[in-house]
Amino acid sequence: MAEAALPDLFSEQELTCSICLDLFNQPVSTPCGHNFCQACIGGYWASGAACTCPLCKRQFDERPQLSVNKVFALIAEKFQQSRYGAAGPPPAPGVPAPGVPAPGATPDDPAAAPGEDVVWCDVCTGLKQPAVSSCLTCTASYCSLHLQPHQRTPFYAKHPLMTPQDALRGRTCRVHRRLLEVYCRTCERCICALCVLDEHRIHKTVSVQTERVSKQREVARTEQEILNRIRQKEIHITQLKKKLDAVKV
Repeated sequence: MAEAALPDLFSEQELTCSICLDLFNQPVSTPCGHNFCQACIGGYWASGAACTCPLCKRQFDERPQLSVNKVFALIAEKFQQSRYGAAGPPPAPGVPAPGVPAPGATPDDPAAAPGEDVVWCDVCTGLKQPAVSSCLTCTASYCSLHLQPHQRTPFYAKHPLMTPQDALRGRTCRVHRRLLEVYCRTCERCICALCVLDEHRIHKTVSVQTERVSKQREVARTEQEILNRIRQKEIHITQLKKKLDAVKV
């Protein structure tokens, strides 16, 4: 079968990740036979108490060891190229074309022109485009095209956006160069979604947001315990003073 004919065997829906709703990027297959982007399924499993398939809800005793399906990844890439060309799908009206600086960007802006500090879009498949914004809730960076849902869909209205450089500064995994969006309670440190599928596969992990809330509650409990002890000491001192005054009389 000719390589160029491979994309014709699949529809765009079959090559779309059900988590990020975009064409597969480094697709992996779960033991139940469903496919997801490697980073998407890693982040999904890290944020839940149980390891289940997002589609059929099959539960696994431990996180399966997944490898990128290189053939499927190639098919997804060929599909994009056959439909949209190497540059990806055309931008919507009012959205800058790939490689063109966003409105208000300057030539010195790292997001405007490729350079040493460029952060690339996490959603683009094939030819990556520079990210113009990062979402702290989705823990992903987007080019001007893939940022559209955050700008137009009410569901994303409360998602905080930052410039990619500010969002990722000091928050990226040294191994995978991805945002540290997961907290490993076994190792007591932050990791990325790809680390979840690698050396931390059998570790206890939660999302950074979940761990932050847990730590805040722990600190609040500790503060309350300290305040209670202080009040008890104050009551004890007051009682001692009363006894001392009674003795003096």
